[in-house]
Amino acid sequence: MAKKGVKFVRPDTKEIIAAIELEKDKSQFMEFLRKCTDPAASGSTPRDLFPPITTPGPDDWLSSFPTNPDPFHKWHRRIRNHVSPRKKTIYILPLGEFTRDTVGSVQGGAKKDALGQRFLNDLESYTSFFFPGMIVKLLKEVPLSTLKCQSRHHDVGYGVKREQLMIPGIFAYMKNVLPQDAYCMLAVTMSDLYPDESWNFVFGQASLDQGIGVFSFARHHPYFFEKDKSISVTTLNELSPQEYQLVQWRAIKVLTHEIIHMFGLKHCVYFTCLMNGSNHAEESDSKLTFLCPVCLRKVQNAVKFDFIVRYEGLLKFFQERIISKDVRVDKFFQCVQWLEMAITIGK
Repeated sequence: MAKKGVKFVRPDTKEIIAAIELEKDKSQFMEFLRKCTDPAASGSTPRDLFPPITTPGPDDWLSSFPTNPDPFHKWHRRIRNHVSPRKKTIYILPLGEFTRDTVGSVQGGAKKDALGQRFLNDLESYTSFFFPGMIVKLLKEVPLSTLKCQSRHHDVGYGVKREQLMIPGIFAYMKNVLPQDAYCMLAVTMSDLYPDESWNFVFGQASLDQGIGVFSFARHHPYFFEKDKSISVTTLNELSPQEYQLVQWRAIKVLTHEIIHMFGLKHCVYFTCLMNGSNHAEESDSKLTFLCPVCLRKVQNAVKFDFIVRYEGLLKFFQERIISKDVRVDKFFQCVQWLEMAITIGK
């Protein structure tokens, strides 16, 4: 990590090209990376697909946690958790109530909350498209009482107090239930999180050496800062289609961000990228939904996917969930347009 107080300097084009370490072969993937990073190769800049990282404001991540560039060769030497035929499963572990029983089935008994289950199923589906070649499994939800982790009711602002779960206790539970074939396990929860008493909150956290991580949807819920409003999955039924999609878009970004950390990637300083750090909700929303060329190079090397097939799978996911072909209100339509552009350049 860079020294605190040092002014952030955006890497230039030469540094970015060197960081990717483009191979001399003429593979379709290498040509795509070349077009997206080297103006001499494409005759233009990659700003439409990959905007340059913005200069951080005083409250942004890079101002609080200065980060050095992490080129491909440094990542490749450092990575220890390799994908293999015996370790290629990504597990998603829901913590707390996502599909709790509710009254109202035709037979008069209990039924599972349909929206909560759909929400989890979409996370599983998106992760499968994002990491093609990996096996993705959604586990049964675990009651918070089972975790036995430390918690607190914390003032989150605007006179609102929310329950927060302390991450070390969650990690202790996860280590004990981690399957042998797991490449990694991600826990998801509607409770706010904190790593220790000195922190107000974190969106999520991953342990690279243990292959486990956790992230929270809490601060992505529109009701989070509203007093006397629940932020449980059941209140997603109260949201408009646009509000629900916003929660879903934020969730898949945080989920994939944390999983990628477990492939050994650090926060990105090369482009506006999914792997940029986030200190607050506005900064998190400003991140790209997708990986920049430097980070894509690393993940492709780890998983060995066909990048066009991957983009086409992600395109299908978003196309099936569009609610409006208006980029001002539909985050998924924005993603569709981005992916169509990337596929065109890639082919």
